Amino acid sequence: MKKNIIDYYALIMMLLFIIYNIILKDLKIGGLLYQIFMIALIVLNIIILIKFRKRIKLKGLIIVVYFFIWFLFSKNALQCCFGITNIFTLIAIGFMESNFIKVISVLITLFFVVFSMPLLFVYLLAYGSGISEESGRNDIYDDMHYYCENNYEVYSYSAGAMDSFHYSIGKHYEFLDIDGIIFISYNERNEVSQEEYNNYLNTHKCKLVGDVNGSK
Repeated sequence: MKKNIIDYYALIMMLLFIIYNIILKDLKIGGLLYQIFMIALIVLNIIILIKFRKRIKLKGLIIVVYFFIWFLFSKNALQCCFGITNIFTLIAIGFMESNFIKVISVLITLFFVVFSMPLLFVYLLAYGSGISEESGRNDIYDDMHYYCENNYEVYSYSAGAMDSFHYSIGKHYEFLDIDGIIFISYNERNEVSQEEYNNYLNTHKCKLVGDVNGSK
């Protein structure tokens, strides 16, 4: 059993990455403890991959899957970093083992060289400057963000000057919030029209998030 875990360690970690970032995309975890945990996990993951490099299986497949999901589906910068460190660590430890990995490593390197500036722009747009800012949360307008009855969250959001206003009415559950240390919540984004957004605010009991949190 232990042997199988080591052999398929990279695959197991990739599946956990997919579960957390894609299947559980609405589950949000952040705060100082989360940041420390993720940094430690990234470092430990690299060490394990290097230490058991000869036993890790399916390196080429895992590199390809990570390449197509790490940027599009990562919830925050730390998840993004976890994905990309897996790509380059697996390339480094598997380069001499397979011609397939040699080919995809060249293609991936060329991709990053050619698209480095657009990637940096999209990265900043998606994740902002904080290491644990959640993608899909840093684009919300504070003065149009409400918590409503029956655990609903209503807000307007936009990716910036080149994007129009969007509106969401979705479920919101806060499981844990220790100020700045750790938070765990469920935030469902469900895009609706501006008319539905306004009608919901007019027909339900809602409070501006800043008022609820005591920041306004």
